[in-house]
Amino acid sequence: MFGSDNNKHDDEKPETIMQKFFRACLLGLAGVFVLWLAIQLLAQFWGWLLLAAALGGLVWATIWFVHWRRDRRW
Repeated sequence: MFGSDNNKHDDEKPETIMQKFFRACLLGLAGVFVLWLAIQLLAQFWGWLLLAAALGGLVWATIWFVHWRRDRRW
């Protein structure tokens, strides 16, 4: 039942070191391209992300300050 799959793999030739090296180079090239693409996309709207983070920090600081003032005992 489970042993019949071995016959399929016997017909295949083992991979050479050059095939493995070529595949690794292609994967590295694809990784560099995807990283370059991500940086290009991020460069288009990083200012807006920074602005959103600053506004979020300002809202958080305001809420924290209001809670701190209300919880303070005279």
